[in-house]
Amino acid sequence: MMFGGGMLLGGLLPLILLIAGGVWLFNNATGKQGNTVDHSPRSDESPEEILRRRLAQGEISLEEYDEMYQTLER
Repeated sequence: MMFGGGMLLGGLLPLILLIAGGVWLFNNATGKQGNTVDHSPRSDESPEEILRRRLAQGEISLEEYDEMYQTLER
């Protein structure tokens, strides 16, 4: 009886470790490599500064910048 339980544990343990490792790798690989632009607002930036930063980083085009800036001026 103990031998059968050991075989079950010996067969499932590598599978569980493999799945846990895959989940860990997926969670650590997504969002941390490649695009590392910080999208969180900075409390010390004015709306105009945020727009200028986003334009400089290439997040928005000049046309989008002008449109958003005009909206801020209203």
